[in-house]
Amino acid sequence: MSVKIKADIRHWLRELDKKYFCVMLGFAVMVYFPLISLKLTNTVDGLWTTAEYMAGAWELSNGRWFWLVTSFLRFSLQLEPINAVVCLVLVSLGVTKLHMTFKTVHEGRTSCLDWLAGLCYLANTVIGCYLSFAHQSVEFGLAFYLSVLAAVCVIRSRSIAAGVAQGAFLLALSLGLYQTDLACFCMVLLAWFLVLLFRGEEGIKLRYYIAKCLGSAVCGAALYWGILQIILKISGVAMTNYQGGASTSPLNMLKSLPQSIVKCYAQFWDYFFGDTVRHNVLQSFGVLYALAFLVVGAALVRRLAVVLRRKDAETALYAVAAVLVMPLASVIFLLAVSQATFYIPMAGGTALFFPVCFWLLDAAQPASNTETSGKNKAGKVKKAALLLAAAGILYGSVFMSAIDQQAMYEGRKATKQIADLVAGELVAEGYYDLPEKLPVMLVGRPSASPLFRTHVIYWDANDYAQVGLFEKENAATMRYSWNAVFRDLTPMQLELCSDEVYDELIRTEEIKRMPTFPEKGSMQEMDGVYVIKISEDYLIDE
Repeated sequence: MSVKIKADIRHWLRELDKKYFCVMLGFAVMVYFPLISLKLTNTVDGLWTTAEYMAGAWELSNGRWFWLVTSFLRFSLQLEPINAVVCLVLVSLGVTKLHMTFKTVHEGRTSCLDWLAGLCYLANTVIGCYLSFAHQSVEFGLAFYLSVLAAVCVIRSRSIAAGVAQGAFLLALSLGLYQTDLACFCMVLLAWFLVLLFRGEEGIKLRYYIAKCLGSAVCGAALYWGILQIILKISGVAMTNYQGGASTSPLNMLKSLPQSIVKCYAQFWDYFFGDTVRHNVLQSFGVLYALAFLVVGAALVRRLAVVLRRKDAETALYAVAAVLVMPLASVIFLLAVSQATFYIPMAGGTALFFPVCFWLLDAAQPASNTETSGKNKAGKVKKAALLLAAAGILYGSVFMSAIDQQAMYEGRKATKQIADLVAGELVAEGYYDLPEKLPVMLVGRPSASPLFRTHVIYWDANDYAQVGLFEKENAATMRYSWNAVFRDLTPMQLELCSDEVYDELIRTEEIKRMPTFPEKGSMQEMDGVYVIKISEDYLIDE
């Protein structure tokens, strides 16, 4: 057994395109160097959880059962910047695996479009968001890699049974870490299906491929769900309704399918032309992605025209359907949880949309075809347009990632300055001289304090990166945030009041009339609690 494992590892290392992998990893480290070197985290879970975290009931109640295994194997330690580097290694391996899969007609060389496709994915803000969750960045990276590996196993397998078995097993593990990477799995399989169609594969091979894809997806989802139910039963943990997880079932999926499909396409549109996720500095102009869709769409239509001219109704139907389904596949997890709120870590599939389009268009063209290889004027124009689109997406993505990292740095620095001043005032007022220290209640968000100073670029970043813009969902989220600040940014012993006390005092007229720190009267004792009002923006969201 050990001999076989060693042989498999050697084969994997020989097969790996080491040059492509090293360039991808080196580029990613360069883009995210500020985050890695300064150990930056986001303003939510990344801020709350740093050095040590053991996954448990919360992760299991969200369906992420395999996370418990990976967390145990890492002894619950979150050692930065090691976690960030491991995450980038895994994502770079996944991107390299995609490059090696689609690079079949250009043996011996890698085209410029091939290089840009990989770089576009690595520069996307979704990767920076993964890294900002220091305690689970490894799980994010591994989930992506396993989803890609599952798709590649389906593509390369010579039999339906082997493809379904291998793909289902790896997909189940990926879903056990983060369910939304189902979108990455589907995007890769769909892109390769288009490659087969554009190359003119026989109908029987296409049907075999469809059977492998559907079989691996259904069996993988069933295996994931079956293992989850067994673990939930043994542990006595119930599914939480976070992001609609508790209400997920095949029956509910069928009932809400029409609305879910509409939501998938709407979310796809919003990702590229809305403002929910800021993944490109040129996104707000709308021109970049309009041109990118125009260029990629024109290239796909040209390839579709070739398929349609074959006058084969079956392959024509497959080709048109595959292109139309690609946007839905990029957010396919919304079919299961249509009521879920889309946010950046869920954007792995949409971030992969243009890269896989570039890869499939690059791989689908026969090397001997002068029209598509760029030897005539039309071919050269098409290739130049695709290269410009990819370069524009890469350019804007790099700078958007830089903005998010700068916001994390400035927000952390400004939040720390406020916490340092509060600590100084507590010491000056003799708070630590008391034999029994009163619990402290910090009211308001640092970002709304008159002392909070950052460059205007802070407000151009995504919400997750705006450290100091604490979530006000409930008393617990405010407590998690302030506790992390005084634990990690301004290390001092500070006992915060309970959530029940917070809820009881937060809407009182006494707090409403208090001035904000550092004005006189901004620190007062109320009902056995030492209240410090940081800003006026303090009421819990309804």
